[in-house]
Amino acid sequence: MNTQHRNGLPFLITCATVVALASCGGGSSDDTAYTLTGTVSGLSTSGLVLANGSSSLAVASGATSFTFSDSMTGSYSVSVATQPDGQTCVVSNASGSGGSNVSSVVVTCRSYVAFTSNWYSGSLGEFSVGSTGALAAQSPATLSTNTYLPSSISTSADGKFAYVSFQNNKAIGVYSISASTGALSLVGTGSADSAGYGLAISSDSKYLYAANYGSATVSQFTIGSTGALTAMSTPSVAAGVNPYAVAVSPDGLYAYVANASGNSVSQYSIGSTGALTALSPATVSLSSVGNTPQAIAITPDSNHLYVTLSDSAKLAQFSIGSGGLLTALSPASVSTGTSPSGIVVSPGGRYVYVANSRDNTVSQYSISSGKLTAMATPTVATGTGPSGMAVSPNGSLVYAANYNDATVTSFSVGSSGALTSLGTASTNGSGPSGISVR
Repeated sequence: MNTQHRNGLPFLITCATVVALASCGGGSSDDTAYTLTGTVSGLSTSGLVLANGSSSLAVASGATSFTFSDSMTGSYSVSVATQPDGQTCVVSNASGSGGSNVSSVVVTCRSYVAFTSNWYSGSLGEFSVGSTGALAAQSPATLSTNTYLPSSISTSADGKFAYVSFQNNKAIGVYSISASTGALSLVGTGSADSAGYGLAISSDSKYLYAANYGSATVSQFTIGSTGALTAMSTPSVAAGVNPYAVAVSPDGLYAYVANASGNSVSQYSIGSTGALTALSPATVSLSSVGNTPQAIAITPDSNHLYVTLSDSAKLAQFSIGSGGLLTALSPASVSTGTSPSGIVVSPGGRYVYVANSRDNTVSQYSISSGKLTAMATPTVATGTGPSGMAVSPNGSLVYAANYNDATVTSFSVGSSGALTSLGTASTNGSGPSGISVR
């Protein structure tokens, strides 16, 4: 999830079966059949599905081991195809050449965790997420970033890594996330063109893009197996004036950037290597709708996009065409509260939530054919100065990071999408501007 602040508020690649002895894992000439098993720890809910090539395996709640029923040949590579409800699972010792029975694959599961980028205090808040969705500080409760003004935090979909941008430094912090506890550990840094705000990670966790506010560009990186960032051969591409937020379509085909001072959205295709290429036209103007685009979000089906217009109390709404081009819907926008900042779309693609930093509310909308309609109760109260927004991967929880009072407001999501407050938790740091849950 990508969240920002402003003005201090902040497939399965299925392997085709060619012959009966063909390898589903691929890459090895050894056709010796073997069994593929492994251990599981921490799995307390249902829904986990593992994959190896075209084979899939549902793993029951409480399981301590797994075995793929298919006899394997060639190499193997086990991954999480579907995460369990309310948990994130990570696979280690995931791949190998096969040829003999394999039992070394390890799947480690944990409950959701949450992180905030505490802009003013230069730290990251670390939380466990309880069974009700309420947050509790981890121990330690915060981790110093060693760099001032962390402006945004984003976690990879596989739950392995977190990335942090900074308002006054072009560094991008790279953190590993413990597979068992969810605690953060700094493992390195990347370097963007300039200091910035928004970050976006592709849904396959292979690429990261950074909106470079000071240089009117977007930096583009590949993500290595250790989480390390490597600049692409073309390290950055042009954007509009003061790019503030970036989003990648869930299908991995397109990327979009909200240009705060350019009052536009840049639109790009994503190549097979993750590299961005500007579409034609390269930008879509927002001037006829409103001013100061600040946050951006895309529906899970990659068919619609929404942009907050901070100085106009509006949310612009677009359809995404087959070639990635944006077309304004009718109406082109809906009203929000004052100074809309963070935005999230529910994983099921049915609801949108927007943090309104000047009136201390979250606006809530239902989606129909991409168009937004305010719910019967259009807003719910937050703490003071909500900026960043996050939604849990299963869509049952929503969080707002409140910049002014250094808290996070937690919400449960009802059957109709309406939010109910679960209370607030201290971030144990000042000026939380971004938040991510995984």
